[in-house]
Amino acid sequence: MNASESATANEGRLLPRMQADNVHPLRLRLLLEIDRTGSISAAAERCAIGQPSASMHLRTLEDAIGHPLVIRNRRGSQLTIAGKIVASHAARMLTTLDTMSWALNALDAPTTGELTLAASQTPSLILIPPILRDFSTQHPGVTISLRTLPSETVIQEVAHGAADIGIAGEIASTEPVIRTQILTDELIGIAPAGLLTPNAEPISKETFARHNLLLGPDGSSTRMITEQHLARANYHAARIWTFDSAQAIKQAVTIGTGLSFISQLLVNDEIQRGHLTAFHIPGQQRITRPIHAIQPSAAEPTPQAAQFTMLMMDAHRTPGSTAGGKV
Repeated sequence: MNASESATANEGRLLPRMQADNVHPLRLRLLLEIDRTGSISAAAERCAIGQPSASMHLRTLEDAIGHPLVIRNRRGSQLTIAGKIVASHAARMLTTLDTMSWALNALDAPTTGELTLAASQTPSLILIPPILRDFSTQHPGVTISLRTLPSETVIQEVAHGAADIGIAGEIASTEPVIRTQILTDELIGIAPAGLLTPNAEPISKETFARHNLLLGPDGSSTRMITEQHLARANYHAARIWTFDSAQAIKQAVTIGTGLSFISQLLVNDEIQRGHLTAFHIPGQQRITRPIHAIQPSAAEPTPQAAQFTMLMMDAHRTPGSTAGGKV
């Protein structure tokens, strides 16, 4: 056997066992949802299929990949090492497919009509306004309606057809929607100027316990992640006060009413001007969460929604990548 024949033979032996025809987008979405929820039944609900169908799709995907992808135990289901590898690629593949679908739909985007958006606080205040400016320039005859709601409610609005598309932070939900990550957001602690030394110094349990904690409403992604973060660190505030506005929280912290955790996108200017001080919980990792574009799983996005989402994805895409960029 000559060198060329040997190389060809080796290539044949090194070919993966994966059967690409059976690696269906629905099965990849199912795997991602199992990873997010830790449950096959919950993942099935998110993909709008029954559990028996989900189990069948999972077995087909495992046969196609050639490796077990999920381990089932009394506490739920979790991905194997092979499952984690497939899931990491699946997220990028599905983002590419979604972006292609939106781009094709956007080709037929009309110059008139309506676009109904539902968004959580950070997207509504920071991310969406510049996209709306560009969208209105390209489609001046389209009427826009934007509602600012907690992330959980955003998902419900999209799933029930009350909004064409949603932009919201990560939060658990069994609603039948498709989520595509736009960017990664970071939450930071904020305190009034002068309470702590600057430059995101750590805050002690004793200092934290002397102050009010100002949080958003139930169903808020920021609130859910903040509460989980503080519970892991065993940090407890004197009292918890609830606000329905991120702007109100910022103002209340500025005048010394309490402490909060909030998207860094919302407070960069106030921190730079010295109106607020950033802090972190010692021994804890940075608090990050994905921001998603959300569409119903049972219907294609309207042309207007497709065009808006394309503009949003393009605005936050890292050069050379297909997934949402980091902020």
